[in-house]
Amino acid sequence: MSVQAVSRSSERSLRRYLRPAIMLAGLALIFYIFWVTSRYPSLFSKAAHLKAGDDVASMAYGSAKFKLDAAMPVWQQIVFSALNWLDGMKVGMTFGVLFGAWLHTVLHYYPLKIGRNAYLNSITGAVIGAPIGVCANCSVPAACGLTRGRGRAELALGFLFSSPNFNPVVLAMTFTALPLRVSLAKYGMLLVIIAFVVPFTVRSVERNEGLTQNFDADDDQPLIGAVAGAGDAPVGKQVVDLMKRYVQGVWMLAKPTLTLMVLASFAAAALLILLPWQSILANAGPVRLALIGAISTFMPIPIALDVMFAAQLQRQGVDLSYVMLFALTLGTFSMVPFLYLWREISRRLAVTLAGFILLCGWLAALLLV
Repeated sequence: MSVQAVSRSSERSLRRYLRPAIMLAGLALIFYIFWVTSRYPSLFSKAAHLKAGDDVASMAYGSAKFKLDAAMPVWQQIVFSALNWLDGMKVGMTFGVLFGAWLHTVLHYYPLKIGRNAYLNSITGAVIGAPIGVCANCSVPAACGLTRGRGRAELALGFLFSSPNFNPVVLAMTFTALPLRVSLAKYGMLLVIIAFVVPFTVRSVERNEGLTQNFDADDDQPLIGAVAGAGDAPVGKQVVDLMKRYVQGVWMLAKPTLTLMVLASFAAAALLILLPWQSILANAGPVRLALIGAISTFMPIPIALDVMFAAQLQRQGVDLSYVMLFALTLGTFSMVPFLYLWREISRRLAVTLAGFILLCGWLAALLLV
């Protein structure tokens, strides 16, 4: 073989493997920065505070960068609470957008090949999500990047429910800080959601409504056809196209994410400030538990705060019904994934999941304490 032929062969190999190499390096960088500098140090710190019996600042955020005072006007308390929520979410949401854009970019070039078994897909998403460790809110940009990139909805939802709950640190916190029956009820509900409710509902929606996220939001043609022969492009063009696609994905996800964050921050802050929580939690009854469960189901919170808040209520001697209710509903879902499902996939899917979580939490609070 001539030197020229060897050179051409090496160039073709470089073209073939350059894009996946860049994608893998980018993914490794994103996870390294998120896991090593933020997520796991934060989770270990939360576990230490939980073990020490430290109280959290509120139901919606763990620490207060902006201190609240009862003498402040109500509007100022709401604004400060919203800012505290945004401060607690900024790292996770940034990761969600960057990771979601990465998924969207990868699936543009390499469409996901996955079977039609919705039950297996949901469990696969759960296995992938467990070590990542982002809350249900911060999982939404990643799930959106997956579904807009023609990924399966049940895969995204398995990830969304698993990531904040089946993370090993959160799992250990739950079983060490809460009564065994509360922990078993929480994870029993989550297993049913991931293994049965999500895949069954997604398949039902596919049959009766059809899912609209099967094509890329920016293209009129299927992604498979959009990249035919792309691996033969010159190296410089491949790099530019890849970076352009990724930046477009970041912008595509950042716009709705910022809107949802501001909406969620002020909604959570208003619920925290305007409702008389001390008197509400003084008594438990079926109607009151249902109303508080509905608020808790939609309350957006950071990862592990559900365990910390439920354990705090237990230490304070609050009725165990509320401990059970918050352990099952708080942080499992929220208004952020609800709105994502409502707008992107299926209204019926959004309502079904929210209703199932609320019903499970309400029944467990009434029957298992």
